[in-house]
Amino acid sequence: MRLSRILFISLFLYLLLPAIGYAQNIQLNFSRTPLSEALIAFRDKSGVDVVYSPQLVERYRTSCQYNGPSARDAIICIVSGLPFRAQEVSSSQFVLIPLNSSTDSDTSRLLVLNGFVSDIESGESLIGAHVLLPDIGAGTSTNDAGFFAFPGLPGSETRITISYIGYVRLDTTLVVGSKPVYLNLYPNAELLEGVTIERDASDRSVLSATPGLVSMSPRLLALLPAAIGDSDVLEALRWMPGIERAGEATGGLLVRGSGPDQNLYLIDGAPIYHPWHAFSIISTFQTETFKDIAFYKGAFPAEYGGRLSAVLDAELRDGARTEPRAVIGLSALNANFLIESPINSNTSFMLSGRRSYIDKLIGKDHPVEDDFGRRDTLRTGYYFYDWSAKLSHRPDPRSHITLSYYAGADVLDLRLPFDLSLDFASWLRPADLFFEVDQNWRNRIISGRYQRLLSNRLFMTSTVFRSTYEAYENTFIRPTQSAFVQSNYRVALEDLGAQVDFDYYPTIDHQVRAGVSVVKHKFDSSIDAVVAYSPTLIEPLAETSVSESQELAAYVQDIWRPTSKWTVFPGLRLSYFGKGSHFRASPRLTVQYAADPQKLIIRTSVATQMQYIQRIRDRHSLLYDLVSSRWIPTDASTRPSRSGQATIGFESQIVPHMTIRTDFFVRGSSGILLPKDEFQSKDGLLGPGIEIATLLGQHTAGNERSYGVEIGIEADWRSWRVLASYSGLQAESRTTGLNEETFKPTRFEIPRSFSFVSLREREKWTYGFSVIWRSGYPLTVPTSRYQLVDPINGNATWFFHNPELNNGRLPAYFRFDVNFSYRFKWANADWTAGFNLYNVLNRRNVVGRTFDPALEVFKPNDRLGLPILPLFDLKMSI
Repeated sequence: MRLSRILFISLFLYLLLPAIGYAQNIQLNFSRTPLSEALIAFRDKSGVDVVYSPQLVERYRTSCQYNGPSARDAIICIVSGLPFRAQEVSSSQFVLIPLNSSTDSDTSRLLVLNGFVSDIESGESLIGAHVLLPDIGAGTSTNDAGFFAFPGLPGSETRITISYIGYVRLDTTLVVGSKPVYLNLYPNAELLEGVTIERDASDRSVLSATPGLVSMSPRLLALLPAAIGDSDVLEALRWMPGIERAGEATGGLLVRGSGPDQNLYLIDGAPIYHPWHAFSIISTFQTETFKDIAFYKGAFPAEYGGRLSAVLDAELRDGARTEPRAVIGLSALNANFLIESPINSNTSFMLSGRRSYIDKLIGKDHPVEDDFGRRDTLRTGYYFYDWSAKLSHRPDPRSHITLSYYAGADVLDLRLPFDLSLDFASWLRPADLFFEVDQNWRNRIISGRYQRLLSNRLFMTSTVFRSTYEAYENTFIRPTQSAFVQSNYRVALEDLGAQVDFDYYPTIDHQVRAGVSVVKHKFDSSIDAVVAYSPTLIEPLAETSVSESQELAAYVQDIWRPTSKWTVFPGLRLSYFGKGSHFRASPRLTVQYAADPQKLIIRTSVATQMQYIQRIRDRHSLLYDLVSSRWIPTDASTRPSRSGQATIGFESQIVPHMTIRTDFFVRGSSGILLPKDEFQSKDGLLGPGIEIATLLGQHTAGNERSYGVEIGIEADWRSWRVLASYSGLQAESRTTGLNEETFKPTRFEIPRSFSFVSLREREKWTYGFSVIWRSGYPLTVPTSRYQLVDPINGNATWFFHNPELNNGRLPAYFRFDVNFSYRFKWANADWTAGFNLYNVLNRRNVVGRTFDPALEVFKPNDRLGLPILPLFDLKMSI
C-alpha cells in the first residue's frame, strides 16, 4: 500500500509538471545581441528548444527585454522586428520560420505526419520500429500495426529516419501532408557485419523509454543458441540478464526470482497458459512463425496486467504479401514447416506446423511374448505438435483485419511392467503387474483483430479471442493380482475475452494509449477414480468442480517528452475481478533522463501489478495433478496477489559498438499462495478431493521479496556479436498465514548467474560458443532423523527432522556449448545445416538431490543432468 501511495503522488505530480515548468520566470535582456546567441540563452533559461537554420540567422541581431513566465511571449520578444516567426511545434519546442518563405502561407495550418512501416520483401508491418525527425529531435515507435504519427508540423518538407533491428536504416525526406505515408525497410542479409544497429546514439534517448522492454527481432533471436534441437524464443530469452529456466533444459521462465506462473504469455493478444512441450524442454513459441516478440520484465506498461513478474507479447506473421515463401526444417526432436503467400493484393496467409517424430522411430506398439507363450502389447508412445495459422486482409489502406489460430498438444501413451528396472530390455515382456498412462495436454487459441486509422491522430485496435487449456490424466495401475487403481482426471480452463485499444497523438511530445478489456474465465475439473484393495473392498471417488468469474480492466498510459533529455511514462490500470468482488488500482511510472545520448541514459521505474489467478497443485494424491496443475481463481476468502517493484537503470555506449546496461531493482509481493507443509509428499491414493476450497486448504498466503543487480553487455564488431549477462539476486519468502517471522530462500533463488554468447557470421558459415554458470538451487538438508513405531504391527518408520527450509544448496551449474551452421544453395533452394554440441565438457551437473531416512548416514542421492549431446538441424527455404 505504501508503494501505491507513492505512485499516486507521482502521477499527481506528473499532472502538475507542465504548470510548474511553465510557471518558472524567464528573464531576458538583449541589446544588439546576435540572434543565434539570444536563442541559445533563451533555451538555457526556459528549457524550451528552438529549431532554426544557422545560415538564416547568422547576420541578424536582436534587442529585447522580457521578464515573465511565458516562453511563447519571450520568443516573440526575441524575433520581434525580424523577418522570422516562431511556430510552436510542441509545449517544449519552437521552429523559427522565415516570413518570406514560400511555404509560409501553409504554416498557418499545422498538419500531421503519419504512416506505416513494413518489410519490403514480405509486407509484414514492423512493430516497434524507431521513427525520428532529426531536424526537430522528435521521435516515436510504431504501434502493433506499424503505425506512427507526428502531429503539429507545418506543411513543408522534413527529414525522417527509420530504423529497426535487422533492417537497413532508411533516411529520406517527406512532405508533410494530410494522407498517411507507407515506408518500407530492406532486411539486412548480413546481420553481424557490424552495420546493423538497433538505433543510433542520436535517437536512443528518445525511443528507449518503454518500461522493462527486452526487444529483439525474431531474425536475431534465431541466431542465439536455442533449446535442444530447435529454434525457440523462450530458450533464447534466457541469455538476457535476470531471466532463468527452472531446470537444466526444462521448466518455465524465472524472472527476478519469481515463480513461473507469474509470467503472462500472449499470442496475437490471447493468453496461453501452458506454453511448453516435451515436459518443458521446448516452448510453443517457434521463432520462425513470429514477426515480432516483445518481452517485458518488472515495470511493464499499464496496457498489460494479470501477472506479477513478466509479459511475453508475440505476434504471428501476417503472411507474405509480395511472393510465396516456404520453409521446411528438421531437427533432433521434430520436423516443421512454414508456408506464407499472398492470396491477392490485399489478402495473405501463413500456415505452420511442427511435430516430434521419436514415436515414429522407436514405435508406439510393441507386441511381446515370453517363453510360456503369453502375449501382450506394450506401448511407449509420446509426441507433441503445433499448428499456427493466420489470415490477413486489408480492405482499404486505413484498415487491417486478421484471424489467428494456434493449437498445440502433448500426447503420452504408456503401458509398461509395474516393476521397471534400469535394464530396458526387461521392459518388453508380458507382465501380470503393469501400469497404463494416457495423458494429454493441449492449448488452443482463436483470435480476431480489427485495426483502423480513425483519423490522422487516432488509431484503434480491437481484439476478440478464445483461449483454452485442457489436461487429461488417465491412469490404470495393477500393483498386485487382486488390486488395481483406475483414475480419469481432467482439468480445463477457458478464457473468452475482448479488448479495445486506442493510440492518440495529441501533440508531438505526447503519445497516449488507452483501452478497456473484459475476460470471462471458466475453471472446470473432474475426477472419476476407483481404488480396488481387493475384489470385495472398492473405494470410488467422483467429483466435479466448476467455477466462473469475470475480469474487467481499463488503462491509460502516456509517453511524454517534455524536453529532448527527459521522457516520462506514466500509466494507471484499474481492474475488477468478479469472484470476490475485488477492485484494484495499479499505477506505474517510468522516468528517463538522457544525460548524454551516447554516454549515459538513466531510467527509473516504480510499478504495481495484480494477479487474480494462481497455479497450484494437489500435494497428497497420486491420482491427480501428477504432471499438470490447477489454475485457481481469487475468491472472497482469498486475496489477489499484488507486487510492487522499483528499478533504476543505466545505459551507456562509452565504447564504440558496445552497449552496457545495468539495472538495480527491489521487488515485494503479497498474497502469494505457498504450501502449508513444504515437506508433504504425494503418498496417498484418493487424497482429499479436487474442490477449489480443498486445494486452497493445502496452501496459505505468503509474502515474497527480492532485490538484486543485472548487467547486460551487447557488442557488435565487424563479423562478431557478443552477448554477456550477469545477475546477482536474493529472493526470499515467508508464509504470513502461519505467522512466520523470518524469510527463507525461495525455491528458485539463484544468487549468482553468468552467461556468455559469442557468434561470428561469415559469408556461408556461422559459428560460436556459449557458456552458462549459475549457483545451484536451494535445497532442504535434514539435520536429524527420528523413528515412529506402529503400535499395532510394530513396524518402525524413519523420518527426517527438517527444522529449516532451503538451508542448503545444490552444487553450481556449469555448461559449455559449441555450435556452427553452414548455408548453401541446392536445387533452387536456400539450405542451412546446423550442428550443436550440447555440454561439450560432458559435465554431469547435479539437478536434484534427495536423502533416504532409512540410512544412518545422510548420503545424498543425486540426479544428474544431461551428458554431452550432438544435435543437428536442417532447414530449406524456397
